Amino acid sequence: MIRTSISARLFSLMMAGLMIPSVVPCLYATADTARWIWSDPGQPAPKNRFTYFRTVAELDRLPQDSTLLFAADSNARLWINGHIVRRKVARYHEEKITAEVINAAPYLRVGKNVVCVLHHNWGGIITFQRTGNQHAGLYVDSEWVKSDASWRCLTAPEFLSHETQIVGVIGDHRIRYPLIIDGRQVLPGDIHDPAFDDCAWSHAVEVTGGPWPEQPRPVETPGQREYFMPPLSVLAAGMASSTQPVFDGPLAMASRIRTAVYLPSPAETEEAGHLLNGRETVIRGQAGETHYITFDFGLPAHGYPLLEFADAPAGTVIDLGYCELARALYNGEMHVRPDGWINPERVVGKGYADRYITRAGAQTVEFPDERTARWLSVHVHFPVAGEVKIKQVGMVKSQYPIKPIGSFSCGDQRIDQIVKLCLIHAEVTMSDSYVDTPGREDGQWIEDARPRALISASWFGDNQLRRFLIRTHAEGQGPDGDFHPFAPSNYPAYPAPYDWSVQWIAFLYDEYMWTGDTALIETYWPNVVKYWDNVLSHVNEDGLWLTNRVLADIRVGLHCANDKQSSGIVTPWIIERLRWTAVMAGAIGQTDLAERWRATADRMALAFRQYHIVPASGGIPAHVADRFDPADPTLERGYSQAGQTIAITSGLMTKDEARLDLDYAFPAPDGTPPPGVTRWNNPTYGYRVLRALSENGFSERAVAHLLERYAPYLPGHPRNPVPPVLQGPYGGPLPEYWVSREDLNLKPGEINTAQPEDETGSHGWQAVPLLWMHDTLLGVRITEPGGGRIHIHPDAAGLPYVAGHVGTPKGIVWVSWDPQTWTMELELPGDVTADVTMPDVCQDKPVKVLHSPDGGVPAQDGMRFTLAQGGKYIIGVR
Repeated sequence: MIRTSISARLFSLMMAGLMIPSVVPCLYATADTARWIWSDPGQPAPKNRFTYFRTVAELDRLPQDSTLLFAADSNARLWINGHIVRRKVARYHEEKITAEVINAAPYLRVGKNVVCVLHHNWGGIITFQRTGNQHAGLYVDSEWVKSDASWRCLTAPEFLSHETQIVGVIGDHRIRYPLIIDGRQVLPGDIHDPAFDDCAWSHAVEVTGGPWPEQPRPVETPGQREYFMPPLSVLAAGMASSTQPVFDGPLAMASRIRTAVYLPSPAETEEAGHLLNGRETVIRGQAGETHYITFDFGLPAHGYPLLEFADAPAGTVIDLGYCELARALYNGEMHVRPDGWINPERVVGKGYADRYITRAGAQTVEFPDERTARWLSVHVHFPVAGEVKIKQVGMVKSQYPIKPIGSFSCGDQRIDQIVKLCLIHAEVTMSDSYVDTPGREDGQWIEDARPRALISASWFGDNQLRRFLIRTHAEGQGPDGDFHPFAPSNYPAYPAPYDWSVQWIAFLYDEYMWTGDTALIETYWPNVVKYWDNVLSHVNEDGLWLTNRVLADIRVGLHCANDKQSSGIVTPWIIERLRWTAVMAGAIGQTDLAERWRATADRMALAFRQYHIVPASGGIPAHVADRFDPADPTLERGYSQAGQTIAITSGLMTKDEARLDLDYAFPAPDGTPPPGVTRWNNPTYGYRVLRALSENGFSERAVAHLLERYAPYLPGHPRNPVPPVLQGPYGGPLPEYWVSREDLNLKPGEINTAQPEDETGSHGWQAVPLLWMHDTLLGVRITEPGGGRIHIHPDAAGLPYVAGHVGTPKGIVWVSWDPQTWTMELELPGDVTADVTMPDVCQDKPVKVLHSPDGGVPAQDGMRFTLAQGGKYIIGVR
């Protein structure tokens, strides 16, 4: 069925010198088994090297199965007949690397098919996305083409060879290298053309005994959705003057953009705007001049920067700088100004810029490494007088292929703005995994990923990224049972704080509740047992969990100072997740462990109430203290908003205690804490705050609290301190942490210790209100593993109405509650039973079903209904 340009047997004979044909073509063959290959056995893991690999597969007919498996260490992009089908591979533990699964059918043809790869080897650097790079490698396997020694390879000549990694603001190495591409060195001809002559290229070398599995398993997630994303507006354009030399090392490009003096020109700004209208922009300059255009995407954009030129003189230097945050909450400094100046070094770090040197004529360049930018500043340096005609500037947006099935509306425009901002931040941090911020570090941080996975299920209908996280974190578990906080990574952060690592248990439980399948639990059961053996070794004879290896509410409040103290903030999480584990144990027949863990959780709960809940005194209600030291009763305990949330949502306080506590810690009208109570800071506590308030009779206060916290980041809001021209149509970006300079009444230049020095504008954990909108305001929650039974209990929370779509395992649920008409409408999928509770305001009112799919009367118990049939229901007070 499939022919190659020369048979594998013939190829091997010729390579051995045993058979010489009269005419020697460029040789390609497909072996029976795919092999890991590399280009340079003398340098198994070079730093920052780009290498082309190429083969031609000749088909006499199209394959029945065109699926292609593609793996690369460190990274690679893949073309089939000139169509780019992958720009990167999913992150991995090197010894457990996986393969991308690619449907090649749309790109294949009868005859010659060209497969090209641009491989990027990172080398032995510290990153947040890989465990290492012992050996560079490429693997391709399919019915119709396989990687082997017949492939041709060549070091990509257009990429400047250097080993200078981007340096984080706080000195850490987290991401990779600034790229310098010389368009004058691009290979002549079209490497995607079957007639392209690569006979001068070297043959690839098969790697034996490499660090990878011989046949990588398919990754469980799809490739990214990618398309060109143009800027939304031009901030400013003009000239930029700098005393720094143009060529001064890879880190100097970002420094030059930061230190330049910007002279905006209305005429050049108007000219730059032509790009937004689909027209060319012409930049003219004299020898030695640098001109700039700073673009605004309107939101944090993640992907691959792209420039297209209609014409350019050879040797023009184009630098690209990236920035995602206008104003720093850390010190009040501006990272962007209305004149187009940006500071590309303040979020990610030194060197966060790229360079392209033009060849003569029309050309397009796409930078083959991921970047994140709200603002993109393009600097054009003219070594000689000339003009550059730019046809396109933007980003090849690269994100996980979400399906926007979820929705929420309520009649309040401010809430609508918050929903939009949250969705922006949720999407930009979904790529090959849940990443905390794609710009600064691109790490799969486990704590904030947990609520975002729940959001992904109900808003985007996806649970594959959750399964990816479960696997990759399990692969990074150590012999002692601990986890890395953002596996896979070789960054020295092992072990994770317990309040972060315990979220792996929550992921496993969430996936069980979503699928009802115990296979994943059984697969990772040894990991579960090993983890709890570690965690519960810190429980003393009184049932207190003693350790200081917790983050609690980051950067605020009082923290455990040693391993003889106990965290009142984190202990409820340990108890709750232990109880969930007992449920999973029972589901797979581990009844002895289930009983033991339930008993331990009960003992810890009693100890929690005895030692962590401070009795009411002096007008202060009973509340959860931040910490407790059994050996030092005089230790300052702390009272924080965050400290109340988990204890309340996990049921460790009574309803009466919870109401009094919440009313004090989150007083009317908007939950601003009173003196003596620490304001919450870690964004995931935002969800727990909103849920705790809503579930205990303060749902209207929850809405007021949400609006108060998000107001400084909404476009046009009087509390937004950013100049209007920098706010954009969506506002934001949302902050990394929530305690602001205004909260602390800081003066210019004073440091906000609740914020990191390298804060970003592309974090995903600010999206957590989306989860509350679905599971609390619309009130849809899964109550049976597999989603065959759900509970619906909407709450308008003082809003005009609440309505929206919620993804569940069985399909999309539509909920609409209109308090003005006292009517609830539901649309249920099939194969689900919904236990429906009318909103609390309907208590003691005559409630009945006004419409059901078959005209029948569902079972009713006061305000509760059992709906066992898919279709549309209307229930109201009549």
